[in-house]
Amino acid sequence: MSEDVGVKVTVQKLRRWFATEMSRCGVDATYIDAYCGRTKSSVLEEYYLDYSPERLKEIYDEAGLTVCE
Repeated sequence: MSEDVGVKVTVQKLRRWFATEMSRCGVDATYIDAYCGRTKSSVLEEYYLDYSPERLKEIYDEAGLTVCE
């Protein structure tokens, strides 16, 4: 992929791009954190938000973001 786009693609660059684009799509920061593997840090996140794979897939699909076309 790096050769195709002419830029050294790293995991960190992909994570930053993904977080930025999901934010631009209106995805809540707590869910972006979940996609990036950050653990729950508040009572709200621990007990009241739905981080199930089904919910995360629904949020991702609604954002309409694609990494590779």
